[in-house]
Amino acid sequence: MRANIPTVARILDAIRMRKLSLFLLALIAAANAPAAATVDEEKPHGRVCLSLFEPGPPEKEEAFQISAPPGAGKTVRAYIDASDKCMVLIAAMTKDGKLVNGWRPQLSEVPAEYEEILLPQSPVKWDWTTASGPFDLYVLFLATGSKEVEEAKKLVDAMQNPKVDDRILAMQTGKLKELIGRIASDKDKVNQAPASEPEVGGVFRGTAFPWRQFAQSVNFSADRPGVVIISPAAEKK
Repeated sequence: MRANIPTVARILDAIRMRKLSLFLLALIAAANAPAAATVDEEKPHGRVCLSLFEPGPPEKEEAFQISAPPGAGKTVRAYIDASDKCMVLIAAMTKDGKLVNGWRPQLSEVPAEYEEILLPQSPVKWDWTTASGPFDLYVLFLATGSKEVEEAKKLVDAMQNPKVDDRILAMQTGKLKELIGRIASDKDKVNQAPASEPEVGGVFRGTAFPWRQFAQSVNFSADRPGVVIISPAAEKK
C-alpha cells in the first residue's frame, strides 16, 4: 500500500492542474466575448505591450510574436504605464499551466502620469533563446495596498529564487493561477479587456521602440482591478 502513495499523489496533482487549466481556458473564452465598452481614457487606465528585444549593434526591437525565431541574447520585455499610480501583476503561463521558459512573474509599482516601466526587473530576464508553445500573458492592474497585492507579493517574491525546487515552483505557479483566476473571474468586480494577439509591426533598429502604438489598455479602480490577457499567436498564413 505504501508503494502506491507516490502514484496517488501524482494523479491528484494531475487532476488539480487540469481543473486549473480548464478554469483559465473558460476565463479566456469569456474574455473573448464582445467588450461591453472601450477604454474610458477619462478614468484610471493602464497600458501594456509585449516586445522582443535583440542586442546589437544595432539593437532591434519589435512587437512580440510567438513565431519569432529564438536566438542568443534575445529577450521578451513588457512595457507598462498607467494614468494613475497602481500595482501591476504580470505572469506568462503555457496552456498546461507552467511558467513560459521558466519566466518568473513580476509585481511592480506603476507611477502615475504615464511614466513607463519595463519588466521584468533586473536581474530577472525573460529569455527567448528557446521557443515556447502557445501561452497567455496575464496583466492585472491592482490598487496599491489591496489584499490581492499582499497575497501576490508573497508568492512572487518566493518564486524569484532561480534555484527553487521544480516541484515547489510548480505548486507556487498553481497558487498564482488560482489567485489570478479569483481576481479575474468576478465579472461584477473586474474591468477586463478582450483577450487578443499583439499587433504585428515592423522591426525598429537603433531607435526607441514606439511601444504605445501596439499597447493594449484597460480601466481599473480601487475596487475594480483591470485585467488584460495577451495571447501571442503564430503568424497567420
